[in-house]
Amino acid sequence: MFAAAVRVVGTCVLVALATGVVRAEEEPVHNGKTFSQWVSIAQDDKATVRQRSLAVEALGKIWILDPKTRAVEHVAARLRADKSAAVRAQAAIVLATLREKDMQDFGAKPLIDVLKTEPESRVRKEIIAAMAKYPAVCAAGVGSLVPSLKDPEASVRIAAAESLALAGPMAKSAAADLIPLLKDPERPVRLAAVYTLGRIAPEGGATVAETLAAMLTTEKDTDTDKALPIKRELLASIGLLAEKSEVVVRALTAALADPEDDVRRVTARTLGVFGTASAPAANDLFKLVTTDKTKDIRVDAVRAFGSALGSTGVKARLKDLRPQLDPKTQPDYEVRLALIDEIAALGYEHLGVDLVSLDKGVKAEALETISALRLRLADPQVRVREAAGIAIRKIEKKPEPKKDPDKKEPEKK
Repeated sequence: MFAAAVRVVGTCVLVALATGVVRAEEEPVHNGKTFSQWVSIAQDDKATVRQRSLAVEALGKIWILDPKTRAVEHVAARLRADKSAAVRAQAAIVLATLREKDMQDFGAKPLIDVLKTEPESRVRKEIIAAMAKYPAVCAAGVGSLVPSLKDPEASVRIAAAESLALAGPMAKSAAADLIPLLKDPERPVRLAAVYTLGRIAPEGGATVAETLAAMLTTEKDTDTDKALPIKRELLASIGLLAEKSEVVVRALTAALADPEDDVRRVTARTLGVFGTASAPAANDLFKLVTTDKTKDIRVDAVRAFGSALGSTGVKARLKDLRPQLDPKTQPDYEVRLALIDEIAALGYEHLGVDLVSLDKGVKAEALETISALRLRLADPQVRVREAAGIAIRKIEKKPEPKKDPDKKEPEKK
């Protein structure tokens, strides 16, 4: 009976050992070490910095292999508690690899929390880089990102500003902290601040736009700065802010004379989206139409000119526009097309009705414009010929009265 009992105990021991072996085999392994072993190394303050960093990296790999281990939580713990900046930075790098759902569940909170208190710039930079993977995390972490705008490292200030841009209007309260960066000694930092201010719908948008507009005269893009075209970014942000004050329009008007093609082009386009608020710039826009050497800029200037003056203003300037339809004056057909489009937009309502006016002067002006368009029916470019034909029909044809949908037509007997 004793022997039988021994056999039973022995069998249980063998089963237990076998079960242990299976569990060990089932535990995720990376580079010859199990999940548990890597956790122990990551938490061991006596391990070297390199060993702990490797453990954090390994835990990130194990998380990908088997999320059930919740290995990422150990990575987050190292971000919060490790004494080494190198290990904390490695933890942030690992968290940056999380997918969006995992970032929301496991990564966002530790990143946002630690950024508030992290003493090392290099770690802050990695934390911000991880947050920047997902705009929603940046939006949730605005309060943590703002202090990093004052970081001693320019690269961190840039990363913080760009992450706030990703947060969009959720970061509008950060405008007051971004404004000082417009005077930062580092050009890339100023560029990041300009970019961000245009994308967060800042509080006090009019003041921000006027501040950016003033920078158009103080910032100088040179050949060595072509990788960082700050004037173009200023214009883009001014356009996004859509603040159309006299100060802004005046600054943009001055920028139409900038020696850089890209600056003149973006300026014309920006004025074009301002509508009739850009009317004070009309003469300068027309000067571009007649004198600029770059075809695309002349096209944009035509569009902006029409937008700035509106139908009534364009009609008043037809005497100036008609000569520009001549290929000898405007050899690039794209410019002639743009001019025809602006004239065609007057339609019957603003121009065609003048063809039957009792005022001889008004009628003569309209007929002269139609004659100028008819000449384009023989233009060397087929697209210009087609556009001229459409414009003439649009101007000459009186539109049919709109039918009242509620009014029933009398039944025919």
